[in-house]
Amino acid sequence: MDLNFYSLESTGKTIADITSAAPLIPVRTPVNVAWLNDEGDYDRLRTVRRIDDAGLLPVPIFAARRLKSKKHLFDLTEKLRFAGAQGQAMVVGGDPSDASGPFNNTIDLLRTEWIEKYAIKRVTLPGFPEGNAAIGYRSDVALLEQKVKLLESYGCSVSITTQLAFDPNRILDWISQLRNVGVSQPIQIGIPGPTKRDLLLRFARSFGVSAGGLNNVSDTVDGIVDFSRLVCLIEQELQRRNLADVAVHLYPFGGTKAAVEWFNAVKARQTQDTSSKMLA
Repeated sequence: MDLNFYSLESTGKTIADITSAAPLIPVRTPVNVAWLNDEGDYDRLRTVRRIDDAGLLPVPIFAARRLKSKKHLFDLTEKLRFAGAQGQAMVVGGDPSDASGPFNNTIDLLRTEWIEKYAIKRVTLPGFPEGNAAIGYRSDVALLEQKVKLLESYGCSVSITTQLAFDPNRILDWISQLRNVGVSQPIQIGIPGPTKRDLLLRFARSFGVSAGGLNNVSDTVDGIVDFSRLVCLIEQELQRRNLADVAVHLYPFGGTKAAVEWFNAVKARQTQDTSSKMLA
């Protein structure tokens, strides 16, 4: 696992938390800007501007089923470009089961002239190691393969960022399946920073992710859940299976500063362990 790189997540409500932690974060670290029910276009534009002003890389999320029309997509993209988001985007289906406009899914959006018109150079796709609730928790590997091939036909770079996932075996099997069908693009595994247990369980429920095996991959101290064990388990298994180009996407539910400091500590421990093994 590449611990020299990570990406982050932000909303209009948490942007102050991100910008205050910016001095701890490497310059131009990607920050995905979520599309929430209770935040409008103005909120997302303001968030993108503040991320860019902080020296980080804003990656706006376009939720296909939330877009009211192709004009809405194009107008929003134009405004986001002006705010500082240029050339990169994440495209998801979105939480609503019914479309607000002409796009029923990600592929509907990607098949427009949007990528060429706005010179989108890199698209991030969502991944669901434990199954996608939108398709009845079935595997999303075939769909990802289809989307990647479509984006490659446009000459677009692709990465995959996953939803929360707590089962290392399912995460690794999912990565193996993607690699076996020729999807070699970078993958960021969604892992929370230190988070209060009750809050974490609430997020897991909202994401439709089982927290049944949480105690097997984390430690809880004073009510704060720490996923250092999960990172270690994934890294060890990645090496054993010879799976490459995998990093971490940090969900800073417990605060960005705490998440970044935790990640840096995990990286330092892993580096020290590697050095000790080499000297042994």
